[in-house]
Amino acid sequence: MTTRPGTAPDGDDSFAAKLAELFEHSRDEDGRRYTGKRIAEKANQHGHSLSDAYISQLRTGKARTPSFKTVEAIASAFEVSVTYFLSNPSEDLDRVQRQRDYVEMLATTETHLSGVDLASLCPDTIDVMIDLLKMVRAQALSERSARSTGGHRSA
Repeated sequence: MTTRPGTAPDGDDSFAAKLAELFEHSRDEDGRRYTGKRIAEKANQHGHSLSDAYISQLRTGKARTPSFKTVEAIASAFEVSVTYFLSNPSEDLDRVQRQRDYVEMLATTETHLSGVDLASLCPDTIDVMIDLLKMVRAQALSERSARSTGGHRSA
């Protein structure tokens, strides 16, 4: 397979697109493309319970949220890592950078958001919170600078 693991070539990172990519480019031991029926059989041979009909729903996007066991079964049948389906490298890197920015802001501003469930916030909201903390940090640094030089800052 020539695509980066976990990313379809057209940039569509949906489960259906990733699954379609596997069906398009993976071959069985005889060099033939896999069918949904064959993948279901292979998954079932590995101890999973999976039907051709459900695989078809996943391929078309009619079913969008497979369980981890289903993802594991399909990955096993195609002989790929489950991370092929679960990872989105650029999104993961963006999230890590936002978390680093947040931690830096907390350290600089000496504030915390202990009552906020960050996992329930959308990325845009987290970005706004980081921007607000950056403003607080800039103000805190300005006040510290003014105090250390003996200057006064008006409110």
